[in-house]
Amino acid sequence: MKPTIYILLIFLLTQSCNNLDPQINEKRISKLEERIRTLEKQLEQINNSIQNDTIRNTDPQQEYSEYFTIGSTMDEVIDIMGEPSSYMKTAPEARKLIYGLSTVYFYQGKVISFDNLGDNLRVKVK
Repeated sequence: MKPTIYILLIFLLTQSCNNLDPQINEKRISKLEERIRTLEKQLEQINNSIQNDTIRNTDPQQEYSEYFTIGSTMDEVIDIMGEPSSYMKTAPEARKLIYGLSTVYFYQGKVISFDNLGDNLRVKVK
């Protein structure tokens, strides 16, 4: 008799779980669809930003209205480039700001060199 009760309980639990699945799945699907919409909006903003940068960078007559060069201060670089993705103090008076694949090197608060490997630095050499 006991095995029959256990089988009946397992059957009832299985049925109740199966009845919950559509509700749980609907909630999961709704959350995933909402996340997809958010990601699509972010992707559209990124694509628009890239298109604007491409248009700006392909015009040979147009130059950056703001750029930094050797001798610029760290504040000037941050004003022009924005916040770096990383910052390092390499010696008591030496620093480096990292922008993606590019790096700007400072000594005593002024730019001494840079690596523009990411081709994203707004820099000019005088």
